[in-house]
Amino acid sequence: MSDTTPNTPSVSPEARLRSLRKLLDSVSSRDFGRLLGRWRGLSRRPDEKKLQALAADIAASAARRQLRAQNKPPIRLDESLPITARADEIVKLIREHQVVVIAGETGSGKTTQLPKLCLAAGRGEAGMIGCTQPRRLAARSVARRVAEELGTQLGDKVGFQVRFTDQVSEQSLIKFMTDGILLAETQGDPWLSAYDTIIIDEAHERSLNIDFLLGYLKRLAVKRPELKIIVTSATIDTARFAEHFGGAPVVSVEGRAYPVEVRWRSTDEVAARRNQRASDMQQGSAEHIAAVLDEITHDDPRGDVLIFMPGEREIRDTHLMLSRRQYRETEILPLYARLSATDQDRVFKPGPKRHIVLATNVAETSLTVPRIRYVIDTGTARVKRYSQRSQLERLHVEPISQAAADQRKGRCGRVGPGICYRLYDEADYAARPAYTDPELLRSSLANVILRMLSLQLGEVDEFPFLESPDTRVVADGYRRLAEIGAIDEKRQLSVIGRTLARLPIDVQLARMLVEANTLGSLRELLTVVAFLSIQDPRERPADARQQADAAHAVFADPKSDIVGVLNLWRDYDSAHEELTQSKLRDWCSRHFLSFLRMREWRELHRQLLLVTQELGWRFTSTLAENTPSPPRGEGRGEGAVSRGVSGAQAKESIKSRADKHSRKSEPLTPTLSPEGRGGDGEAERLYEAVHRSLLAGLPTQVGHKDEKGIYRGTRERRFQVFLGSALAKTPPNWVFAAQILDIGGRVWGMMCARIEPLWIEQQAAHLLRGTCRDAHWSRKRGTVVAYEQISLFGLTLVERRPVTFQQQDPALAHDIFLREALARCDIDTRADFVRVNQRVLEDAQGIEARQRREGLIRHEDDLVDFFRGKLPQDIASSRALDAWYRNARPAEQAALRWSIDDVMVGGSGLDPKAFPASLDVPPQRYRLEYRFVPGDDADGVTLHLPLAMLNALPAARCEWLVPGLLGEKVAELIRGLPKVLRRNFVPAPDFARAFVEAETPRDESLVKVLVSFLKRTTGVDVSADDFAGIQLSPHFSMRYRLHDEKGRTLASGRDLAALRGQWEGQAREAFSRKTDIELTREDVTSWDFEEIPEQVRSDGGLLAFPALVDLREAVALRVFERRDEALAAHLKGVERLLRNALASDVKQARRRLPIANALSLKYAPLGSIDGLRDDLVEGGFTDLLETQHLNVRSAAAFEALRTHSARELFGSAIERLKLAEPIIEAQAELKPWLQPPLLGFARASYDDLEEQLDVLLAPGILRELSTARLAHFPRYLKAMRLRAERLRQDPTRDQQRMLQVLPYWREYLNHRAAGDTGLDELRWLIEEWRVSLFAQELKTPEPVSAKRLAKALESIR
Repeated sequence: MSDTTPNTPSVSPEARLRSLRKLLDSVSSRDFGRLLGRWRGLSRRPDEKKLQALAADIAASAARRQLRAQNKPPIRLDESLPITARADEIVKLIREHQVVVIAGETGSGKTTQLPKLCLAAGRGEAGMIGCTQPRRLAARSVARRVAEELGTQLGDKVGFQVRFTDQVSEQSLIKFMTDGILLAETQGDPWLSAYDTIIIDEAHERSLNIDFLLGYLKRLAVKRPELKIIVTSATIDTARFAEHFGGAPVVSVEGRAYPVEVRWRSTDEVAARRNQRASDMQQGSAEHIAAVLDEITHDDPRGDVLIFMPGEREIRDTHLMLSRRQYRETEILPLYARLSATDQDRVFKPGPKRHIVLATNVAETSLTVPRIRYVIDTGTARVKRYSQRSQLERLHVEPISQAAADQRKGRCGRVGPGICYRLYDEADYAARPAYTDPELLRSSLANVILRMLSLQLGEVDEFPFLESPDTRVVADGYRRLAEIGAIDEKRQLSVIGRTLARLPIDVQLARMLVEANTLGSLRELLTVVAFLSIQDPRERPADARQQADAAHAVFADPKSDIVGVLNLWRDYDSAHEELTQSKLRDWCSRHFLSFLRMREWRELHRQLLLVTQELGWRFTSTLAENTPSPPRGEGRGEGAVSRGVSGAQAKESIKSRADKHSRKSEPLTPTLSPEGRGGDGEAERLYEAVHRSLLAGLPTQVGHKDEKGIYRGTRERRFQVFLGSALAKTPPNWVFAAQILDIGGRVWGMMCARIEPLWIEQQAAHLLRGTCRDAHWSRKRGTVVAYEQISLFGLTLVERRPVTFQQQDPALAHDIFLREALARCDIDTRADFVRVNQRVLEDAQGIEARQRREGLIRHEDDLVDFFRGKLPQDIASSRALDAWYRNARPAEQAALRWSIDDVMVGGSGLDPKAFPASLDVPPQRYRLEYRFVPGDDADGVTLHLPLAMLNALPAARCEWLVPGLLGEKVAELIRGLPKVLRRNFVPAPDFARAFVEAETPRDESLVKVLVSFLKRTTGVDVSADDFAGIQLSPHFSMRYRLHDEKGRTLASGRDLAALRGQWEGQAREAFSRKTDIELTREDVTSWDFEEIPEQVRSDGGLLAFPALVDLREAVALRVFERRDEALAAHLKGVERLLRNALASDVKQARRRLPIANALSLKYAPLGSIDGLRDDLVEGGFTDLLETQHLNVRSAAAFEALRTHSARELFGSAIERLKLAEPIIEAQAELKPWLQPPLLGFARASYDDLEEQLDVLLAPGILRELSTARLAHFPRYLKAMRLRAERLRQDPTRDQQRMLQVLPYWREYLNHRAAGDTGLDELRWLIEEWRVSLFAQELKTPEPVSAKRLAKALESIR
């Protein structure tokens, strides 16, 4: 090396660098990029030591390359193969061109001989010769064949790598692999520096991987001019490959095949031969095939037949029909991808009997079925297509292309001349497309786009695909990536997307694993994702369907097919640990499971486990440990692993950690399924985590069941649960389907599971669309709310959820707050201006009703404008208003208060005498009420008439109504006169006004007085009879509300005579009681009596008992026939007058109550703080009354009572507050425990707790219950909290105890609803019974038992 790399000081650095650059061309391709980078760095800043190191590394790499060249094995070509005749030409083209396209027909030898021709052309020295195959089986078998031909061991000079298996060494010159393996290598080695030659074999299949590799290699060829690329195709469509690589040379090699005759056997042709109608036979049906097979059997009963069919279902139907025909010495064998290995081997090991093989398109290219002389081609195949419109992967039977038909034809020309029967006519063949659509053009591009983004290959539109995908397909790929959060709005990789790119699986499955790592369900999702990545290992042979279904039902879970998969994994994992290889095969056979696919599932799981551990992910779930042991060897006990790996072994290598098997799995159905273990909290959490992880990868694969049992999915998709699903019998309301397929016009959801719509919201939050509607003010919530609808691509998840509208539209929420809360005074707030405004508004409404005029109150818009600008724009709730108002300046507070002029147009303009509050008929005063509701029974003026005064009320006086309406009534009477008279009194309003001014209302008929007035003023002869037929509006007649002494309505109406006729007797009796005693009075609001005697005797000698009667706001002094009734009424009356006298003291006591802010917050769920103050003061007042002597009869005694009560009132309220504080604290501590840990957990128990709390803390308890009873409330609430804590641990026991209480509780609630009395004993015995059952340690003040409860209940009945 010293001769080529001089190190004498006389050589300049520039010269040495030029020399080293030349030597770089002799290094290995794997080292070239790294060494070139170092050389460029030294070119900018030379360093002697680094130059020497670089020279040494170049020499070492060149030596390794030279050693590879020397170790090339002798190259021997198979002279019988057609490609050998073109060997020299191909070798020359490889040496002279960077890209060569080989068109080799089936049997030409291109797959096995091309790698050897590359060796002959000097390739394989700088790097390996990489040869991709579309299938793993082909990669493995071809590698073995080439190794044999080169006389070397597999894994030495010739190796292969497929999923799970890597038999490549440093000495390998040729490496066979699947195209997916090479594509995966582009992530770690974008230059593919391990190779100096790459062969893309079977490029005509145009899979996604192949198209991506072709585009990738086109770009890479520019960067690596020394890289040789060879593309082979089994079809003649090589021009596009050559054009793709800039006009690369094309070599066509003939195949080694015998001539094949094509016979066209359409339904018309077959029917004509059999003298049948063509309409009786369907093209490609079992009957069609049987007819053609009969023809073949007649000509050659021993020749093997290969029949191409579209799918497994068609194979089963045809198999059944042909078996019934009982051909002599014939075996009928199916062949498809899901078939077990044992049944597949029967196809490839022909025996003495004739074979009829029923195959899908799997036998077109990758498999060669031996001894085939005849091919029957139905001309169809089941093809999966992705539809952008329906977002479905569609498995439909479609006509195959001409190229595929020719491939099928070639299957019968391998051992001798063959005959291909096509079940369609020649015109149909000619009309078919020449080639099968590339997978790129009928698939979602999400995975390709993600890979391109991770490799920074630029936009998809600019990538050199062989055929650029449709822009709609590209957009759909981006959409799918956006759905799972892999890209952002700028179509750049997100953090999740970068993680997904590191996982060598489908992007949606990878997203599931990422989410599982976050939610703590990675262990389970590794199993599920591995399952979804393979073909379903569960087999269902046509002749044993029921047995297979029964065997698979053992693993099924009624709520989730996913859980069923985990159950299957659990049992298989246990069997794998306990059984030998042969017994494990038997176990799989008994359970109708494909042994090979189960092993593939396990291997994929293990590979995913290694990948996730390389990412640093860890298992966090605490349930079943399902990490598999390594694959079992062929002998007994191989691969055995110790259990219970401890934390001390964490330093082992990643692979060793993956090989460790943790503790034995627990059954999954009773733990992971929500139906198990009574709703165990951890099981519910894990069930949710597993299915939320699935939703993260497939957020749109969901559906909601409609009334017809059909699921409505996203984007208007509709589907049903697949009949083979465990959920098919009882479909849930919401379902997740791992796959939605359109099969023959019916859309099915496969691998289904019950989910909650909330999980969809959580996992697809970035895809949801929320709309708010019906924004309105909610007095109960104290804020502006709207109803939110949440949808996912047209699927409604939440129909009508109340939300705070301010977050959606602050400006509109503020405007609604001003209008509906403030302008309407419909708000509970501490701000006093609202109460002031409400009184003003009520007064204005009263004035409007009295004057019977609409429009007196300003329009609501004007009232809103009054507030606009006076409040901050962000106020849209009572809480925000209170917070601002508390700190507002007095001027700002005052600006919010209405005056009557602010509310009414032109002010009140009302004469109080025109619309009096009462009608005075000395010595009696009758209360009047006004309503302005035309058409309503109470429209107009209502006089409240005591029963005793019914006969005493002067009817004529009531005709005059009130002064404010008298003028209008008179005017209407004048207008009602005949025209001949009416014209003498116009304008009627002027005459009416003059009448009102001239006449005073009195006990005389209004019409008679009016007649007299009109005669007197005009001289016109008019009589009362002229007014008799006039019909006035109802409001011009007084309405009477007849009520008894207690204010209860007895009757109402506008016909006083009719009321007297009905109630005359009762009225006379009441009146007699009244007139016998002269001291009775009504509407007394304060004590203005000198003395009220306890009893009096009337002139008639009747003994009466005077007493005050409570009228709510005032009292009445009345007489009673009985002393006890009088005393009871008098106590209430005194209490009312005492309340009136203490009104200011009550307000002061409410204001002075020392209620801390913390207590206020805790009381918030129960009501407003103002309500709390009212309750405490009212309760304290009630306690005070219980200690006072209320039967006072004199002014001095009442004043003494008032003075004492005013002094003691605040202290009594404070005592109530002391009792209230621990109650409020206890309910605040209880509240968090009333939320179940999971949706649906112990629902009955939590409903019972909620109901108990609602009844226990009903509004008004702090004012209505005695202090003795309130003292027990903290204990009751603590007992509820202890129950709630224990409920989460043992819901079953809680339910047992609850069932002991419920019978009595329901009886109590029923009696209460019926209005029964005397329930207090039962009520509080039930509460103590609950304490005794659920929190016995708190004890009860008195013995309580079911027997005592039953006795209390019986006493009520």
